[in-house]
Amino acid sequence: MAFVAAVVVNYVLAVLAYTQLNLSNLVDMGIAVDLGLRFQAALHDLVGMTGLYLPIIAVALLIAFLIARLVLIWLPQLRTLGYIAAGFVGIFAIDALLGLFVTNGLHGLAVTRTPIGLISQCVAGAVGGYVFSLLSDKNPTRSYVNRRPAPADG
Repeated sequence: MAFVAAVVVNYVLAVLAYTQLNLSNLVDMGIAVDLGLRFQAALHDLVGMTGLYLPIIAVALLIAFLIARLVLIWLPQLRTLGYIAAGFVGIFAIDALLGLFVTNGLHGLAVTRTPIGLISQCVAGAVGGYVFSLLSDKNPTRSYVNRRPAPADG
């Protein structure tokens, strides 16, 4: 359940960023883009990219979270940060690998051709990692913030 939620959150954030950045390029060219068109394009992309981009994100996060889990055996205190970093790096790595081996040096996802586009996709991966960390935690009372213990009754 945690993995599916992480993939869905990552996918939705990544596609919304993708759509809005692409629409921003149209605005830069002088094309009027109203709020209705923004919503319509976002919905179109959310539905239309499920066949290709959703599985790519799922594979990227699966590999990244498995590697993070292995590292976190030795560094359990960094669990949340580890999964956040894994999500970020996993999306970055899949974009790099697609560019190197699949599309002959081109970015498979147009929005990742710009630094802000690439960062937007990686941040979506980081949020997916955070969601995974929260939902997969077997010890939800764990905190990495120093707290005073609750006073004892009596």
